[in-house]
Amino acid sequence: MNKFFACLIALCIVTGAATGQQQVLTTTFAGGNGQMGNCFDIAATGGSDVTICGFDCSPLASGTFDIEVYTHTAAGSYAGSQNIPANWTLAGSATGIPGTVGTPMPTTISLAVVIPAGQTQGFYVTFTNGNVAYTNGTNLGGVYASDSNISFYEGTGHSYPFGSNFAPRIFNGNINYTVGTGGCAAPPPPPWQTNSAISSLDVGGTQGSAFSGAVSQACQGGLMNLNSLSTAGTMTDIAVTLAPHGPSMLGSNANNTVNIDIFDPSFFSFNGGTPNFAGLLRMVAHPGVFVFPIPTATPLVGSAQQVALDASNGDGYTLSQAPQANVTAGGLLTYAHADDGFIVQLINQLPLCGGTYTEFYGATFGDICSQSNGWASFGAGSTDFSATAAEWQAAGEGRFGLGSDLEPNNYGTVTLAVNGPAMSGDPGASMLTMSYSNITEWGTGGLGVTSYDLIFNGPQGNEIANFTTDGTWSAQAVVVGMSKGASGTHPALVSFDSLSGAGPQAGSVNDSWLEENPTGMIPNVTGFSNISWPTTFGDMCIVN
Repeated sequence: MNKFFACLIALCIVTGAATGQQQVLTTTFAGGNGQMGNCFDIAATGGSDVTICGFDCSPLASGTFDIEVYTHTAAGSYAGSQNIPANWTLAGSATGIPGTVGTPMPTTISLAVVIPAGQTQGFYVTFTNGNVAYTNGTNLGGVYASDSNISFYEGTGHSYPFGSNFAPRIFNGNINYTVGTGGCAAPPPPPWQTNSAISSLDVGGTQGSAFSGAVSQACQGGLMNLNSLSTAGTMTDIAVTLAPHGPSMLGSNANNTVNIDIFDPSFFSFNGGTPNFAGLLRMVAHPGVFVFPIPTATPLVGSAQQVALDASNGDGYTLSQAPQANVTAGGLLTYAHADDGFIVQLINQLPLCGGTYTEFYGATFGDICSQSNGWASFGAGSTDFSATAAEWQAAGEGRFGLGSDLEPNNYGTVTLAVNGPAMSGDPGASMLTMSYSNITEWGTGGLGVTSYDLIFNGPQGNEIANFTTDGTWSAQAVVVGMSKGASGTHPALVSFDSLSGAGPQAGSVNDSWLEENPTGMIPNVTGFSNISWPTTFGDMCIVN
């Protein structure tokens, strides 16, 4: 029974990879876009020949797929051949392969493609009946991922076969390879243990995979349950640490993968009492199913892995997956905006936590919508990329911030944070900050760099704060300000530059305050950086 720790005592962990042993270079699994296939280059940049053994990829939508892998027939980069089928050799194909979004999907196609030291080889990995996931790149032909042996380069996306070009695009997946030309040994065991009927553990029902550990999150004070299953009567215990889990930790072997750090000082036995297994755990008969509420009164990170005695396993026991539980007091939401898209976020749910609602023109909202084109809205979102004051005045929802055709899907970041209780307006509301940082004008390749914060119920009321732009804005129309939409009142447009430093400006409670420039960025000769509505209504505006 002590095989669980025998490897640990013997220090049987491989710290380096010998020739013939498969290694893995991961590009990314960030997704965000997709097409039927990817072309890309791999180079042997470590001074030795390498052999490419196969790929794991990722689908844009879960399903079952047919896959083909091609190699560029001539040595060197595929560049210039992406639309010429005659320049490629079919290296292998597979049908009926299941795949899940965001999870490595083995193509099951065994390759043995040798890349001589210092040389480059082009590949084309494609579905024939669906779309692979890929990520928009920034530097076609540039190195995106590398290790001491190989380099992977940003490539192109294509319809099937060898069709339309989308560039630059980053293949999402794992590159499985060996050093040398001795062929491909069996790949290492998957890095994550999965659940089975005899040993199953999860937090809130979250299941991992052989390539991805299960992580569950809850807000401080929320509900979070540990669920344990086994065959009734099976002897089990749960090893627990107040530390993160990890792939293939010390003690893993071909029969079981250990995914918690059993040497962490916080390690303890769930059953407690005098150990009767490996000197650390106390095995007792499992009832078949039990649920344990995880304490969430304070923030924590913890992981656990169940051990079940199992005579059918060569080790004499079977491990469960190792779920990780994160209890947080709240954090920062970073939006993954698509072009001309919007994302709605509940204020009192992960990853924010601790929020209640926000206030806009006296109405309260439990959620807030971030627009990729620069503004926050309430009650609805919009995919419109045009920017006119008339649209803001007639909208069915309130709008706040800057409106233009922006490109946060490629440049800059957009975030949302709960900053605590309201400091103005409704005392039951929460102060929120939605930050647009280094966003750019669409279609300019990164020009028109602009940043600002949208603050709700802050010390200055509702505020467009810390506004800066780098002076390279071109011709996209811009609208800036605050509007209640169709339910508000709409006086004449203003010049915030003219109002800068002039003190409080009076209006009516439901007034909009908008400036529009149909041919570019709004003027800012005075260098103002903050536009505030201290009461959170339209009855007062201050620019400084």
